[in-house]
Amino acid sequence: MCRTLFAVLVTLALCAPGAALAQFGILQQGIDAVAGGRKAASPGGGASPSGAASGGTGALAGDATYKNTARGFEFTVPAGWKLENGDPASESVLFMKPGTSWSFQFHLEQMAPSFPRKASVDASLKQAKEMVTINKYLEARRRDDGDAKKKCGVIGWEIVEAPQKNDYQRIIWQAYDGDNFYMNFMAASENKDFAAARPALRQIMDSIRFCR
Repeated sequence: MCRTLFAVLVTLALCAPGAALAQFGILQQGIDAVAGGRKAASPGGGASPSGAASGGTGALAGDATYKNTARGFEFTVPAGWKLENGDPASESVLFMKPGTSWSFQFHLEQMAPSFPRKASVDASLKQAKEMVTINKYLEARRRDDGDAKKKCGVIGWEIVEAPQKNDYQRIIWQAYDGDNFYMNFMAASENKDFAAARPALRQIMDSIRFCR
């Protein structure tokens, strides 16, 4: 399990694909790479889950909904999963299902006020759809939620990867809110586990809601 967790922390902290925009002079992929080197906040200092308590092993006894009030979103983690690192109320967190390679994490990073978020989303989605045509991604779609004119609303795009050479397959939603916070939500597993993990990973990703 230690090997699996280490692999997830190292591999999934690397850049999320599809957001490199040379015309704006930014490699958004670098945001997560830099964030991966930071020490995450300690668990238990922020949002408390509703609807479930942790068992003796730290695994959730039931489905738990967490709220990140600073950025105005909530998400639900299924029973049996465990908070491995970070704080749901902070800018980074990692959950895993013990005994598997299944994981969910997010990272938040504020961009400069002048950063062109709409153009970034449009260009990144266009590139992602091209990746579908060469079978690097299985799916690519626009995904907005809430009111993008407010800090709790976001505009963004979501991709589902095909099996990757790094042995991890991911569902990734990248988005920006009205304060130009970049948000990367990612659910993943090893390639061999993805078919079995996908319903649970999709359940978590679809549970993310803004402005509720």
